[in-house]
Amino acid sequence: MKKKLLSVLLSAAMLAAVLAGCGSSAPAPAESTGNDASVPAAESSQAAETGSEETEAAQADPASLEGEFTYWTYTDSANNLVNAFNEKYPNVKIDLQVFGGDEYKTKILTALQSGDNVPDVFDLEENYMYEFLDSDLIADLSYMNIEELTKDFYDFQVAGMKDSTGKFKAMSFQSSPVGFWYLRDACEEWLGTSDPAEISAMLTDWPTIIAKGEEVYEKSNGTVQLWPNIAEMVKVDAFSFDPLVRDSKLEITDDWIGMIDNMRTMYNSKANAELGSWSSEWAAAWNDGKILFRVMPSWDFFTDWDTNKGNVGIAVPFNASYEGVTGTCVYNESDKKDLAAAFLAYIASDDFQKLNLEKYNQVPASKKVCDEMAEGFTSEDFGGQNLLATYSEICDKIVGITPDKFTRVTQNKFQEAATNGIKEGKDNDAIIDEFKKKLHDMYPEVVMD
Repeated sequence: MKKKLLSVLLSAAMLAAVLAGCGSSAPAPAESTGNDASVPAAESSQAAETGSEETEAAQADPASLEGEFTYWTYTDSANNLVNAFNEKYPNVKIDLQVFGGDEYKTKILTALQSGDNVPDVFDLEENYMYEFLDSDLIADLSYMNIEELTKDFYDFQVAGMKDSTGKFKAMSFQSSPVGFWYLRDACEEWLGTSDPAEISAMLTDWPTIIAKGEEVYEKSNGTVQLWPNIAEMVKVDAFSFDPLVRDSKLEITDDWIGMIDNMRTMYNSKANAELGSWSSEWAAAWNDGKILFRVMPSWDFFTDWDTNKGNVGIAVPFNASYEGVTGTCVYNESDKKDLAAAFLAYIASDDFQKLNLEKYNQVPASKKVCDEMAEGFTSEDFGGQNLLATYSEICDKIVGITPDKFTRVTQNKFQEAATNGIKEGKDNDAIIDEFKKKLHDMYPEVVMD
């Protein structure tokens, strides 16, 4: 029987070559059992019990678990997961295949559409994960007792693992909280402190940040600026506001309008360097102490550690957010669901969460693990800062909004419209009109006033 496939994937401009649009579908009613429509409830319940039993048996005797499954991803860091898993489960072979980021989304979509060569387990990146999760081809993870496995996870993590009907469809094992990254020597010189708590207390809202940036600019005779660009302001605020689209209806609250006003004020101030995020100029200016802050998640590719090892600090933003989470999914028609369950159960475990932090610097998805490890945790690379306590504070503040296919995309499009519009001298109404036009082109089903 041909399955329903990714009815939410309506981004024709990006995927017209691979996706025949299926139209949008309404969410399942609240009284839905959560079972795949093609699987009788009794069979689904039996599968869940079997998956849990096999996983528990494997945990009791890891060497007893044998077999092979395929795992697709877009990131080399998946090797860390596989190697750690095989330390515990030596008789399970994982056929790991890593594809370039640009081609990966299309590759996994094409495999799911055709039903050919579909991996048993595959990763989805947060930017597009929610375009996929409503598909029946992605397994409901309740078959492996997912609620128990994630009971200690942060609320925003649990929310982000679900599809639009509330079914668990992905396992996320790292939190990626966003912080204010700075160089300690630069902040000592221009702000008078390198202490993260004192810096956080200085940066309590946009007017305060802009005023402090103006002061730094004057004090340095124009050689140092506090803030990198106006686009990064959206990264700080967006997850603290009501989502722009809910239930396929656009609603732009006063918070979003206020963001445009703050971005415009920043743009016209001396606090703003207006260097493109993740550009070479932006990275060089920060590593040289010419801009004091950048907004980055806990993973980072831009610090010159040869020069700044021990000189980096992270302050808690006044609003909390995350960026770049990976969701690991199971193919619903795989005959390796027992092995997939053991794999996902392992990466959800306290043991792996701790290892992933200590060895690979990934902030755990588990609040319990973060809170336990934060006691006495220090990092030499970050000047002895208790980095996990900082990240735990950020994660505790992140709102547990259940994302959907619109959440991150609308944030990004709003950021783009506001940034470009401000640079072009447009007023708020013109910026909103441009945002609505772009949104309608991508998602014509969204209702707009």
